[in-house]
Amino acid sequence: MAIPDLSPLQMGYFALAAALIGFTKTSVGGVGILAVLLAALAFPGKASPGIVLPMLIIADIVAVIYYRRDCHWPVLLRLFPAAVAGIVVGWVVVDLAPLAFFRRLIGLIILFGLFVSLLVEHFRVRPQSGWLVTSVVGMLAGASSMIANAAGPIFGVFLLQVGLTKERFVGTRSWYFLILNLVKVPFSAQLGLITPRTLLLDLAAVPLILAGAWLGVKILGMINLTLFKWLIRAAVIIAAIRLLVF
Repeated sequence: MAIPDLSPLQMGYFALAAALIGFTKTSVGGVGILAVLLAALAFPGKASPGIVLPMLIIADIVAVIYYRRDCHWPVLLRLFPAAVAGIVVGWVVVDLAPLAFFRRLIGLIILFGLFVSLLVEHFRVRPQSGWLVTSVVGMLAGASSMIANAAGPIFGVFLLQVGLTKERFVGTRSWYFLILNLVKVPFSAQLGLITPRTLLLDLAAVPLILAGAWLGVKILGMINLTLFKWLIRAAVIIAAIRLLVF
């Protein structure tokens, strides 16, 4: 999939997205959604998911190395089968979605994820953890991850039921998305979303991803989570509206 030469603004979006991807993988969730939106603003059509995916995998590896002992595997084993099915659904959607609508589709998925996270956090909506809910959450996470690399809020809804510590939450999330993102690679390559040129862009982003990951580790315990989350949500809403309107 061809990628045109980038303007300074597009390069700025891309650089900030790379740093935020590293940051969110070793600190608090929610920032990654903003990174996905920035990448969608930087790259036209369906290019952004394929560019973002290897960047996410690099950041996932860093996070797993740091939090490798902090993982709650029973949660992941329950979700993976449905998540893989969701990836297949998302693969079909990406293949069939019109180019003109795709950016709006990313914006809609991310706004839906933000809405879900608000329901859970502020209105105390807590789904039960039966097999049906597990299957639905897993499939939605897989599909939204394949289409827009935006499964964080949906997966977070499920993790909130488990009552993990901050470090265990980050570790479980890191392992989940590393495995999920690796599963997505052949699907993205088959769609032409991952190419030699996109991989060169990802390689150039590695220092920014590592810098963001280092910063996330350093300030995880210092962040005012409430203020930080609302600032990120405001930025997400602005960026998503930009995708939907322009």
